[in-house]
Amino acid sequence: MEIKIELPIYFKTSALKQKLVGMNWYRNAHYQEETAIKKYYHRLIASLLPVAKPHITGNIKMRYTLYYKNSQSDLMNVVSVIDKYVMDALQESKIIENDNVLNYRQCEIKVAGQDKKNPRLVCELVA
Repeated sequence: MEIKIELPIYFKTSALKQKLVGMNWYRNAHYQEETAIKKYYHRLIASLLPVAKPHITGNIKMRYTLYYKNSQSDLMNVVSVIDKYVMDALQESKIIENDNVLNYRQCEIKVAGQDKKNPRLVCELVA
């Protein structure tokens, strides 16, 4: 069983400004902004999941592939925040029971390269 989704790593703060979703933003974000972004990701993830939602039990493995816009991007700053949103959304959608250490057993992370037009994080759930 594999579920693959692509998520944006930037969100718009105004018509001209974008913010990278990462630990630097998360650490400094006002709680209302962080809650709004978390809800946005949960809705987006739910809309990208298969219609017939599988229920996965046992070992969960995630693969993340980053396509960055700026070469100064920090891989783990981005993946750590979005991973939390993905796992919570999968739980909320009842695809997984829990993302604790008994279930979420492995995570592979790699950088694929630069994509200035479509920076994103490809997320693959493997069970």
